[in-house]
Amino acid sequence: MKSNTKSETIILIIFGILFAFVPMVTINPLIITGNTEEITFDKEKPKISVVSGKIRIINNSGWVDFRNAGNCTGSGTYSDPYIIEGLVIDGGGSGNSISIENSNVYFKIENCTLYNTDWGSDAGIRLMNVNNSQLIGNDCSYSQVGIVLGDGLDYTGGGYNNTITGNILNNNRGGMYLFDGYNNTISNNTANNNTWSGIYLVGSHYTVVSGNTMNENNMCGINIGGGHNNLIVSGNTMNDNNMHGLWMDESFNNTISGNVMNNNNWSGIILIDSNSNIISGNTATNNKECGIFLYNSCYNFVSGNIATYNQWGIVLYFSNYNTISGNKLKGNDECILEISCQGNVIQDNDCILPPTLNYLSPILIISVIIVGISVFIIYQNGKKFKKPQQDLDFL
Repeated sequence: MKSNTKSETIILIIFGILFAFVPMVTINPLIITGNTEEITFDKEKPKISVVSGKIRIINNSGWVDFRNAGNCTGSGTYSDPYIIEGLVIDGGGSGNSISIENSNVYFKIENCTLYNTDWGSDAGIRLMNVNNSQLIGNDCSYSQVGIVLGDGLDYTGGGYNNTITGNILNNNRGGMYLFDGYNNTISNNTANNNTWSGIYLVGSHYTVVSGNTMNENNMCGINIGGGHNNLIVSGNTMNDNNMHGLWMDESFNNTISGNVMNNNNWSGIILIDSNSNIISGNTATNNKECGIFLYNSCYNFVSGNIATYNQWGIVLYFSNYNTISGNKLKGNDECILEISCQGNVIQDNDCILPPTLNYLSPILIISVIIVGISVFIIYQNGKKFKKPQQDLDFL
């Protein structure tokens, strides 16, 4: 498809603004510690039965000492994991509330409330080089970061076979960070109203991110950098974020499916320098700029998505050899826009452009004016037609 000069100019302006934000989005915000805006929140402690001091466990032997001191149950096996549960920990403004390092025994942290860790890369729960963990039903809000797996300085240590499910990660600087992890599951968590993004995945592979809700974050719902090899992002909700629903850069061979990304301030989905991904069955509606945006991204399959009532349904910019098929793209100002592309296959998309609600009021006003003028003209003409007959009657 050929673009017009106006569309190209608008896109160039948008990308000029967009890439001004790239360092903030792609550089790990954990290392930004100075002169950042403070988070204010209600300091009232949550009402949970057991109040505890901070916890730090190093190596498998640390678990043995922790259990022997009467602080948890279990033996660290698959059938009998160590369990930490029902605690409330005030981070005191710095330091991790719970920190686990160099552990591969089985353990659970569940139904704890962890808050007020607000310096550097501190978190409600921080796992470093940890495998076989389960973080279930914890409230990790009002902190620097809710949950961190790995080291944000060198992007390592995320571990494998970790399950993070049903946690609340609201009103932090960042909801959750996972660095260099694989074979992990992140499901049914809520990460809303964070200063940065709801969930960051940096260098994550063979990981499933499903059923999470990430709304009204100041940047993105989900931010993925360097995710390869069957990263699956499905069934998540990412609405009303200040930038994008889902941002993915330098990521390959992944599946983004069945997600809902509505009313975001920029795009529903944006791919940058990302190849050979499947983008299918997603809904991206009423985003201010694009439903789906591909920049310098090739060999992707974009099919069966609903991208309606955005400014552009799908934009391809310096993106080649992608397949765009079977998408519903109604009600956008422009259906599909290509700029500086080659070899894309674009077929069987529904691009009907009915009047959107944005234009409904002007259309009604114009219609009323037209009807009013028509009635007036008919009335005046009727009087003119009657007058000769009336004059004859007086004769």
